Amino acid sequence: MASRDLLTLPLLVVPHVLFPGSRLQLTLTQPESIELLEDVIQRDSTFVVISEKPNQELFPVGTTARVVESLRDATAMTITVVGVQRVSLLSYRHQGARLVGQCRYAVDQDDAVPPPLTEEAWALGSELFGAVAHGDRRALPQNATGLSYWIAAHVPLALAVRQELLEISSTRARLAKEISLMRTLLDGFRAEHSG
Repeated sequence: MASRDLLTLPLLVVPHVLFPGSRLQLTLTQPESIELLEDVIQRDSTFVVISEKPNQELFPVGTTARVVESLRDATAMTITVVGVQRVSLLSYRHQGARLVGQCRYAVDQDDAVPPPLTEEAWALGSELFGAVAHGDRRALPQNATGLSYWIAAHVPLALAVRQELLEISSTRARLAKEISLMRTLLDGFRAEHSG
């Protein structure tokens, strides 16, 4: 593997999973995190948003991100980031008070997603999003990869489940897993509201 395939990027460890194309708002209070983001903003560069396991080890996959909004006061910084690309974390180290990771872009497998799978995921996502958030169903992406990331980011799921979805490298497999999860959520939602 050529060294140009590896990226050295700062890591922002948060209790959230960021997906490509999704936005996430974070409020940072730790001075080292604020300093990291101020540097990222000044350089207009990317960094990796990554979560940690209960044992405080980092998960093996995160997402590169760019800051699209920031607001700083005396004690905190609120930022909105947008996810760009999944990355595999190969190793990491402390560089002063910061964490820096050796990463490689994690490209989705080029698998054909059958239209009925995408249509079912879109229909379930639309129904669930409408039932839970009373949102605009037109916000759902039409392409399979974008839809799979949108569902993972917007459907109410535990952190571990979101992380599992981020680590799936096949759009087809991710959508299949999401369909199963959404069916379960909708069955529970319907049962709760039918009595």
